[in-house]
Amino acid sequence: MMDTRPAAQPPCRHVWPWTRRPAQRLLLPDWLAITLGGHIISWRELDAVELAHEAAHVEQWRRYGVRFIPRYLLAGRRASRAGGDRYRDNEFESAARAEAELVRTASGH
Repeated sequence: MMDTRPAAQPPCRHVWPWTRRPAQRLLLPDWLAITLGGHIISWRELDAVELAHEAAHVEQWRRYGVRFIPRYLLAGRRASRAGGDRYRDNEFESAARAEAELVRTASGH
């Protein structure tokens, strides 16, 4: 059976260098990018591996809509309660890292 859904729009990419310092203070010290809906906001251009990671988050947003926000936060809380890190052990981050790893492997890096 053919998939008759319209093709997903590519993410809108925004490179805003001024976001680096505030986001590193407010989010994570090594912050590079954030995905909000179909928008990827970064302080510099992303390479193919980094872009694959953020594109995975775009797909997560598409799947869950605004429900992605509480789901993401709850995943971080579950990771923390299990003794892990809210960010690094978050299931959504793990899935995004797996997508990035596929690109890294395919490119031979």
